[in-house]
Amino acid sequence: METSGYKVGKTIPSWKEGNAQTITFVVTEDCNLRCKYCYITHKVSNKKMRLEDAKKFIDYVLTADIKRTEAVIIEFIGGEPLIEVELIDQISDYFKIKAFELGHDWFWNYRFSICTNGVNYSNADVQRYLKKNEGKMSVSMTIDGTREKHNLQRVFPDGTGSYDAIAKNIELWKTQFPGSTKVTFASADLPLLKDSILDLWDKGVTDVAANVVFEDVWEEGDDRVFEKQLMDLADVILDRHLFDKYVCTLFDETLGGYLGEEQLRQTSCGAGKMMALGTDGKIYPCIRYIPYSLNHEEEWCIGNIDSGIDMERVRPFMTTMTKYQSDAECLSCEIANGCRFCQGFNYDESGTATNFYRAKYICNMHKARVRANDYYFAKLFNRYGIRRESDGSERKRLYFLLADDYVNYCSCSNPVHRHGKMTEEEILEGLQFAHENFFDAIFVHSRSEFAFADRPEYEGYLILHLVPAKFYKEASALHQYLLVFDETSYDLPVDGIENCILNVHANDIAHLSAYVSTLLKRVSRINLNVMDIDRTFDEKTYREQLAQIKDELVKMYMEQGIVKEVSIITDICHQEVHAGCQAGDRSFVYAPDHRFYTCSSMYSRDQGAALGNIQDGLSAPKNANLYKLDHMPLCQLCDAYHCSRCIQINRNATKEVNVPPSYQCRKSLIEREIARQYQADMDGMKGKHILHKLDYADPMTPFYEENHIAIGYYQFNGNISK
Repeated sequence: METSGYKVGKTIPSWKEGNAQTITFVVTEDCNLRCKYCYITHKVSNKKMRLEDAKKFIDYVLTADIKRTEAVIIEFIGGEPLIEVELIDQISDYFKIKAFELGHDWFWNYRFSICTNGVNYSNADVQRYLKKNEGKMSVSMTIDGTREKHNLQRVFPDGTGSYDAIAKNIELWKTQFPGSTKVTFASADLPLLKDSILDLWDKGVTDVAANVVFEDVWEEGDDRVFEKQLMDLADVILDRHLFDKYVCTLFDETLGGYLGEEQLRQTSCGAGKMMALGTDGKIYPCIRYIPYSLNHEEEWCIGNIDSGIDMERVRPFMTTMTKYQSDAECLSCEIANGCRFCQGFNYDESGTATNFYRAKYICNMHKARVRANDYYFAKLFNRYGIRRESDGSERKRLYFLLADDYVNYCSCSNPVHRHGKMTEEEILEGLQFAHENFFDAIFVHSRSEFAFADRPEYEGYLILHLVPAKFYKEASALHQYLLVFDETSYDLPVDGIENCILNVHANDIAHLSAYVSTLLKRVSRINLNVMDIDRTFDEKTYREQLAQIKDELVKMYMEQGIVKEVSIITDICHQEVHAGCQAGDRSFVYAPDHRFYTCSSMYSRDQGAALGNIQDGLSAPKNANLYKLDHMPLCQLCDAYHCSRCIQINRNATKEVNVPPSYQCRKSLIEREIARQYQADMDGMKGKHILHKLDYADPMTPFYEENHIAIGYYQFNGNISK
């Protein structure tokens, strides 16, 4: 399968890959339009930047002891900036002369940037300025799409539409700059979205940066209109093979999934990391903190042209991170990744004049966008074999047990005692539920027969199939699958497999190395499940078998330069957080009885533990916090991040889903130690999680020591479980 080949879903390339410092000059607070959705709500005609103020600001940023990037974008904004093109020209000249005189690096690394409504674009003074700075300019023109869509929002002060006044300048603009525009959608014009994007592409505007307004303007049902328009647009893109020709940022490969730690440490915009000079000579974190775009709170200025930047006022922006700006709902949201926010707008809506707040008016619109993106990327893969690239953010998983005799895929084997099958209607209902609720769909096939028939209705869903290896010929017709091997199929003549699952029962552990060695000759990666361990698990033999597998992996690398993976040895080297099955938290099962369960074992061994059905929805398990890592006391102290943390094994042994038995912990720490040895042997291939030798075999030891537990005969001596 291809891993690239699309532009619809990528971001618009930016100069210096977005690493240039942005310095903004608000040259005027006036505009020749009165766009209905504009966030600049207090336009005035008598506020214009003084050239002397602009010069002082340039002197300051070029000479002050402040951190600078190697390149700079000088941005001119309004209102409508081209109303003041003569002033822009003077400011541009002064910057170039001053930077040259100072021998400043920015003289060689600058761009002037203007976003214009296009009304004055063909004006002789404007064209003279553009010609003068040719090669150092970036100009985007705001065209909203069709005449109807554009004139619905982008109007002159008398209420008449501006489309015709702008359309006549489009061809001239396209001869000078790449076709790039910003499009904004509000409630009234959502039904025109698909036609507007297509119209822009037809006009040669190839890069469309589009968004919905953050403000509280949305009506009930707008999210469904938004989703339908995006899905209809996706169908046209795919039918006409447009996905590798254009860009529309409403489609984004990174959308959806939980926020990772790195993302939590970032924030959504550059407020405070950029500087904006207002018409009043004051310096602001960005233009959204200037009075002309505020409706509730006072301005937030961080300095002025005479005294420079007040770093005390900047300190809050140096500490703003998504983790501190979000409430519990946002932090736990299953599709939080890619949900953007404007700090200045949030500040204005906060009610307490704080930057540590998020307005959430676009929640439903973001969810609609994620669903539509999932639909687009699923069809792109299923129809053209082009896989979605992403940042790897985690998604919820819903396992579809297509039959009661489903193939084993985790640490607990399936004790077949029923003979139900999922109907095609139930499959489609489950897929629609997964789509609506942001689950990745995983189909777990029957061990006894391959009865799955692909249907056109499945094309809009991305499905991973887990198929018994004996059906490898049938599986080859599927778009995406993993073969599941066991002791009866590990030596099947299946070649060219990147990834697979190997199930080995705990009682058969003495043959583990032989199974893995044979399978490694034909696959690149093995996800290894050791099933049904209990207190009789042979840890000594297991350690010996893993050591043999480790030696073979190292030998392959040293002698042949081949890097292959066996999950329980190699995964931990690249993990920095716990993985595990996450059943009851981010992973659930949809069973042939039309009901939901925390995991397959809860279904096949305890049918009374249902969490709802397809009609009424999926409910969280009782005491749902116990299924989350932050309520697993031993796991929190352990860095065996690859550990499955099987809740069924936990419950069977300790009667608690969040407390593992000692033998499950010891098994994982044996794997951790073999992984540590693997790192030591694989010089130069250590990974990002560097493992250190432990002086204990059970995380109860550090837990006990850290918490000073000594309660009667419960005092832990390191061997209580044996």
